[in-house]
Amino acid sequence: MNLPPDWPLLLLAGGATVLAIDAGANLAVAIPAGGVAIVVAGLLLLTSLGQVAWRPSAAPSLEPPTATSSMRAAFRAGRAGRMSIVVELDRVERRVLDPTLPTRSAAEEHRIRHLSPAEFRAYLNARLDAIEARDL
Repeated sequence: MNLPPDWPLLLLAGGATVLAIDAGANLAVAIPAGGVAIVVAGLLLLTSLGQVAWRPSAAPSLEPPTATSSMRAAFRAGRAGRMSIVVELDRVERRVLDPTLPTRSAAEEHRIRHLSPAEFRAYLNARLDAIEARDL
């Protein structure tokens, strides 16, 4: 059985409420029992607010994807991930070297997608060499 940590207060509030209701017209018992029920219910409310409102938020269990993990996934995807790799290279080149770099045509994208693995690696090497050469 999984009881809440403040189960004694819950039990006390419930018992005081039942006692106040059962006392009926006997005000000597009903008023103090009702007062106890109200005070304990207020304590329960305060403890629950303290646990919820001021508790620091839990750190996310998974970190958001980074460019490295996106690139790694693109390389693992093979031909399907090639354009993600090329777009990332374009983004780096636009940000660092040439903000006016034009977008490539659909025919050029088709050609890149259909390169052999060795040709694609050579294309990437040439792009990286060109970026590094202009960065000097």
